[in-house]
Amino acid sequence: MRYSDFKVGYKGSFIRPVTYDENVKFGEISGDLNPLHFDDEVAKELGFKSAVSNGFVAESRIAAALIETFGSEMTVVVALEKNTKFLQPVYMGDLIRAEVQVAAQIRSMKALKIIAKCYNQDNELVILTNMVIKILEK
Repeated sequence: MRYSDFKVGYKGSFIRPVTYDENVKFGEISGDLNPLHFDDEVAKELGFKSAVSNGFVAESRIAAALIETFGSEMTVVVALEKNTKFLQPVYMGDLIRAEVQVAAQIRSMKALKIIAKCYNQDNELVILTNMVIKILEK
């Protein structure tokens, strides 16, 4: 599919749980070793029920949804801009469903405005992202 095939309303999704192991790997790569992401006792002292996933680990489900929805053997998806709000904590083991939807076409740039949302297994909105992507043809 090409840029012009993705009309307003076109959507897709990706579902995957957040794991402690992913958070450890992300912490090692990024250097973000905030104890909130690894230590249940610290998280509880701060008012959470247990260790909270790093927001970027949970948000990565959006990237997977973009690739699943807009990528192909003939195309590559590139994010140009994004504004993300982390609305609720995501805990280890939460099943995150990322949904992406075309909100507008930016014809002058051959880009798409995307609204992306992540929900947990209780269907609670945990992440909201507005972004602009380009679909590059190989």
